[in-house]
Amino acid sequence: MKKIYLLPTVFLGILSYGQLGINNSDPKSTLDVVSKTTDGSTAEGFILPRVTGNALKAAEVAGVYGEDQNAVLVYVTEEPDPDNRTGQVEGMDSPGFYYFDAGSNRWLKMALAVTATAHITQLMCSSSSDSGFLEEGEPASGVNTSIPYNGGNGGTYDAISIPSTGVTGLTAILPSGTLNNGSGTLNFTIIGTPLTAGTAVFDLTIGGESCGFSRTVVASSSFADQVNVLINGQTRQMLTRNLGADPSQDPNVPSQSIMGNYYQWGKKNPVATAYTSSASISGWSTSTAANKSWNSGTEATPVKTANDPCPTGFRVPTRNEWLQFNSASTNTTIGTWVTAATNGSTNFSAAIVFSNNGTTLTLPTGGYRNETTGSLQNRARFGYYWSNTESSTNAFAINFGVSAINLTAYTRADGFIVRCISE
Repeated sequence: MKKIYLLPTVFLGILSYGQLGINNSDPKSTLDVVSKTTDGSTAEGFILPRVTGNALKAAEVAGVYGEDQNAVLVYVTEEPDPDNRTGQVEGMDSPGFYYFDAGSNRWLKMALAVTATAHITQLMCSSSSDSGFLEEGEPASGVNTSIPYNGGNGGTYDAISIPSTGVTGLTAILPSGTLNNGSGTLNFTIIGTPLTAGTAVFDLTIGGESCGFSRTVVASSSFADQVNVLINGQTRQMLTRNLGADPSQDPNVPSQSIMGNYYQWGKKNPVATAYTSSASISGWSTSTAANKSWNSGTEATPVKTANDPCPTGFRVPTRNEWLQFNSASTNTTIGTWVTAATNGSTNFSAAIVFSNNGTTLTLPTGGYRNETTGSLQNRARFGYYWSNTESSTNAFAINFGVSAINLTAYTRADGFIVRCISE
C-alpha cells in the first residue's frame, strides 16, 4: 500500500510548499533529497533516465528535443555510432552525463573533475584538408576543414567557435569532444556568409597549442546559382551545381571543378570530393544512416532534417521529384563516355544536359564511391544522384547512362552526388 499512497503525498507536498523533500520533512530547495540510511545498508542516490546515443539521434530526427527541453539531463550508456555523430549528438563520444543545451541545439557532456584537460604536442594547420567551396555573398554549405594533431592525451575540450578575420562573416565550429591518445583530427564545419572575396583566416588555440588555417573565398560569379524548373506542374528552383562544386566555374561546362562531393545517404558531411584519389579510402565507414535521416516527413510532404547537406532553403529531392523533373525535361549527352567501371577516373567530360522550362541543367557523370571500400567506380560511365526517399534498408537515387535514366534503390553506404531543390 505504500506505493499506492506515495504519488498523492508527493503532489501534496509540491502543491502545499512548492518544494519537495524525500526522506526530509523540511526541504530547503525545490528538491531536497536526504539519504534513507547512513550506515551503508541500502543503495542511496537517484537514477537518471539511461539512454543510448543512437536513441537520442533517433529522437533528433523525430524532433523530440527543442527549446522546451533546455537543460534536460540524461545518462548516456553508449555513444552513438560514428556515422550518427551529427547534429544534436555531434560531440557525444563516450558514456556519461549529458544535458541538452537548446541554445546550441546540442547534447553537452558534464565534465567531471577527474577528467583530463585536453593537451596536445603538435597542431598541424599546415596539413589541413578541405572540402567544399566558398563564394562571396553566398551562404556556406558543405564546407569543412580538418586539422590533424599529434600527442593527444585523451582529455576533453569545450566547443570552439572561431570568427574569421580577413574575409569576415564566417565562423569555424568545432563541437566539444575528447582527444585521441596520440594522433587524431579536429573536424571543423564552416558556417556563415563571406562578405567579400579573398582569404578567410581562423586562429585556433586548443590543448596548449596554436596555429591558423585559412579558406579561399572566390568572387561572386556571373553564372546563375539556381534556375526555375517545372516539377509536377509547379515552378521550383534547382541549384545549377552539385554540392561541393566550384561556384566560380561555369556549371554547364563539364570539368573536375564542377563534379562536386560524394555523400553517403542520410549523412551531412561528404565522404569524398572530385579530387579524392580513385583508390580505396582509409577508414571508410560501411554503417548506414537511419530512416528519416534526410526527410522527417513523407514523400508527398517532405520535411528537411538537420542532416540534410543542402543550403538554407534547399533540400535533397524526393524520388517523385526526380521522376517528375525527368518527365518534364528533354535531355542529351555530352562529352566522352566510357564502357568499363574503372576506365573513367580522370575523365570529367561526360554529362547529361536536361532542358526544362526553358532552362538548362547539366549533371556531370560522376560515378560513385563503393559502399565497401570507398573506391571510385563508373565515372564517365554512369551518374548517381541521391533522393531523400527510403526503400526498405536502401534509398532511391536517379541514375543515368548514355542511353537510359532510372530511379533505382541502392545501399545507403554508397557515396553518391547531391543536387538540391527548393523546399
